[in-house]
Amino acid sequence: MTQLYGHRFLSAWGPSVNDNGTITETADLWLQGLGKYSMDEIKIGITRLIEKGMEWPPTLPEFMHLCKPERLAPYHKMAKQLPPPEVNQAVAITELKKIRALINARKAA
Repeated sequence: MTQLYGHRFLSAWGPSVNDNGTITETADLWLQGLGKYSMDEIKIGITRLIEKGMEWPPTLPEFMHLCKPERLAPYHKMAKQLPPPEVNQAVAITELKKIRALINARKAA
């Protein structure tokens, strides 16, 4: 996180290692919190963090939320755009002529 936020992360959470080389209590808490996530999930969290453009470092719960897989129901997800249909101009013109003929026949009746 210090690579992303530099002094902002350090001023918010402090260094991750004590002078004697052991990890700090804060670093240990982050380790415990993120220990249940895979490296792929943590990478997703970092990617989402960058995509959101957050100027200040997240709290541990905020970052944990970013690491969670998206659990939206399929109907909440944006559908992929379908390619435009292929149009056969000759068929389209023929069908339009049939429609016009039907409309004209009804007008005449």
